Formats: sequence, structure tokens, C-alpha cells
Amino acid sequence: MRLKMLAAVARGDIAGAISMWQLATNRDTVPPALTALQSAFSLVNRAAGPCARVAKDIYQGFKSLGGNPQYLRISSPKGDLLSWNNRTMMSNNNRHFLVEYEGKLYDAFTGPAGMPRAEYLKNLVMRGEPIVEQVTEEVLTP
Repeated sequence: MRLKMLAAVARGDIAGAISMWQLATNRDTVPPALTALQSAFSLVNRAAGPCARVAKDIYQGFKSLGGNPQYLRISSPKGDLLSWNNRTMMSNNNRHFLVEYEGKLYDAFTGPAGMPRAEYLKNLVMRGEPIVEQVTEEVLTP
């Protein structure tokens, strides 16, 4: 059941994973990690500011289902501003946090289906080539 739930989450079907959990446990309640994962992809999080919290929620969601996600930080060598498709400000402090899991990147901008790294980087707008590095959770805490 855990693998089916993880597969549903990786496909972007958070609601399906929650339904599977409820059927398997015969409970109406939902584990906090799945609830946090579901809310991480909310449109309200597609703004500069909440990326560290969103990354933690996504990470914990995958981790609670037995996955092995990784935190990433994206920054620019030539400026503080990062935007998504030149339409939405992602960062005004030269850093954006997200999660990598099984070949896809996840944040509020990708939605629950995630995106392959190359596609994600095409949507990212900044001065210079992006610097993408794996980081630990301690780096996400201000």
C-alpha cells in the first residue's frame, strides 16, 4: 500500500494517495505529512517567501511514505531576483529551495506532478546560469 501511495504522490495525485490511505486504514483522518504535502502545492505558495516551508512540507510528505527526497537550493551568480516564466517573483534574495525526488523537481510552481530538471530550468528566469546545489534542512532554517 505504501508503494502505491508513494507512486500516486509522485504522479501528482495527492488526493488519490489520501484516499488510498483512508481506505487502507479505514479512517477519515489524514496523516499530517500528507496534509502538509497537499497544501504545499497551493497557489498561494507561488510567491517569493514561502519556498523553505514548502520544500520542508514536500520533503516530509515523500519521506513519510518511504521515499528518499533531497533538498536543493537554486541561486544566481549575477543578481538577487529569480522569477518563474518572467511572470511570478520566486525570490528577491538570490535563493529558492525545492525538492528533488526520483528525477523530478518539486515546489509550489511545479505543482504536485513535479517537473524534470531541464524543463524546470527552462521556466526559471535569472541573470546568469543557475547554480543548483544539494543542501541539508539546516540551510532552509533562517
